[in-house]
Amino acid sequence: MPAQIIPSAFKHTVQTYPQHEAIVFEGQRLSWQQVHQQVQCLAQAFLDRGIRRGDRIGIHCTTRPEYVVALLAAAQVGAMLVGFNINYTVREIRDQAQKCQPKLMMLLHRHPLFADISQAVADMPFVRHRVVIQGPALDGWETWDDLLATTPQPAQLLTRFRGLRPDDGVFMVFSGGISGEMNGAVLSHRNILANISVQNRLLHWQASDRIILHLPMNHVSGTTLLAMGAVLSGATLLMLERFHPEHTMQLLQRERATIFGQVPAMWTMVFSLPHFDSFDLSSVRLSIVSGAPTPESILRRIASIAPATLHAYGLTEAAGMVTYNDLDDDVEVLVHSVGRVAPEFELRIADDAGRTLPPGNVGEVLVRGDCVMEGYFRNPVATRQMIDADGWLHTGDLGRVDQRGYLTLTGRKKRMFISGGYNVFPEDIERYVSSHPAVAACHCSYQADGVMGEVGVLEVRPRNGAALKPHEIRQFCKQGLARYKVPRVVRITTSPSVHASGLTAR
Repeated sequence: MPAQIIPSAFKHTVQTYPQHEAIVFEGQRLSWQQVHQQVQCLAQAFLDRGIRRGDRIGIHCTTRPEYVVALLAAAQVGAMLVGFNINYTVREIRDQAQKCQPKLMMLLHRHPLFADISQAVADMPFVRHRVVIQGPALDGWETWDDLLATTPQPAQLLTRFRGLRPDDGVFMVFSGGISGEMNGAVLSHRNILANISVQNRLLHWQASDRIILHLPMNHVSGTTLLAMGAVLSGATLLMLERFHPEHTMQLLQRERATIFGQVPAMWTMVFSLPHFDSFDLSSVRLSIVSGAPTPESILRRIASIAPATLHAYGLTEAAGMVTYNDLDDDVEVLVHSVGRVAPEFELRIADDAGRTLPPGNVGEVLVRGDCVMEGYFRNPVATRQMIDADGWLHTGDLGRVDQRGYLTLTGRKKRMFISGGYNVFPEDIERYVSSHPAVAACHCSYQADGVMGEVGVLEVRPRNGAALKPHEIRQFCKQGLARYKVPRVVRITTSPSVHASGLTAR
C-alpha cells in the first residue's frame, strides 16, 4: 500500500537506500541515513519548543540542505513549513508573516538583509522561537546547530507520528491564484504524495538519478517537484545555493547529473554561455522545462541535449505538474503542446459558464484530483473562487486540447505575467506604487523580453503639482518589491485614462 503521509515515504527511502548519497552541497555529501538523523533531531527540537499539529514554521533561506531537512522535520511533527521568498523585501516578508503567523522562524544569517529582517521578525508577537541558519548565536535567537544537537525521544516522536493525517498541511506556498491577492496555498501530505508519485512513475525517477536542484525552495518546483521527487525515489540532489549559469554547468559536469530541469529564462542564460558546447552533458537522460512560455528556438535546443525532454504544465495549487508529454514524443509535439493530463488526474477545458468545451476550442483550463491543494490558509472566500463545489481547480490559464488530449496553452484569463519563472501580479505592483504620496494612479502591464520572458511596464500619473521621474519610481519599487517584480519600464503620464483603480480606461 502506498504511503499516505510523507514521514512514511521518507522512512521507506531511508530503509531501502540508507548509505546512498542523498545530498551533495559544496563540501557536504550526506547519505539518506544522515539526512534522517538530522530530521529526527530537528523534529524533536520542534516538539521541545511546543510546535503542535497545524503550527507554521517559517524559513527564509537559499537552496541549501537545511531546507530539505526542515521540510521533512516539519512534516514529521504535523507542522507546515512556510517558505519566504529570498528576494522579498522586509515589507513583503512582514506582510506574508502576518498572514501565516509562524510560531518558529528560521533565517539564513548571510542574507544581505538579515539585520533588517531579523529585527522585523523580533517584533512579531506570534513568533515564539527564532533560529539562525549558518550564523552565530544572537540575543534571543538559537542556532540551527543548537536544534540539531537535540537528542531524539523515539516515544514522543512516535506519538506525534500516530496522530498525523493525510490531509494535514505540510508546505505552504504563497500564490496570487486567479485574483492576484497573495494567499498561502496549503499543500498536504495527500497533495504532495499524489503529485510526486505520479511524476516519479511517468518520468522513471530512480535512486541512480542525480538531480540538479538550484531552483528556489519556497516554490513547488524546488521543494515538491525536485526535492520530494528525490525523497520518494532515493535519488541524489545536487544542490546549488543560487542559480548561476556557469556554476550550474560546472556542477552538472562534475557530478554527472542525469536530470536537469529549469525555467525558460535559466535555459536561455545557460545557452548564452560562450563555451556552453564545451560542457560534457552525456550523463543527462532527461531535460525539463516548465514554469513559463518557452520560445520555440530554446525548446528545440533543450530537446537536443538529452535523450528525453519534458515540456510540462503545472501550478502551485496542484503541488506541481499535472500534464506530461510521452518521453519518446517528437520535438514537434513538445513545441506545440505541454503534454496531456496524467491518468490519475482530470483536466477539462471550460467556457465562462463552466461547461466543458470539445477538442479544439479555447477555454479555461480546469484540473481535478488528489493533487489539488486543501485550500488557501484561513481564506475560504479565495478558496471557493479557485476550487468549485465539484472539486475543479480553476487555473486562470486558457488553452485547448486536441483529439489525443494534448494541451496547448493560449493565454491567461487572470491578470498576470511571468518574469524569469516567477508569477507577477500587476495588482500587487499597483497597490504598492499607489502608496507613494506623489502618485495619483498607476497601471502595470508587461512586454516580451528575450531572456526573462516577460517584464513589467508601469504607467504612473503624478498627483497635481508633483514632479516625478521614472528613476524615482523604480527606486521606490526596489525598496518595497522583490527584484523580479520591479518594472523594467516606467513611464510618467498625465493621461486621465490611467485611473486610481489601476485599470486603464477604454
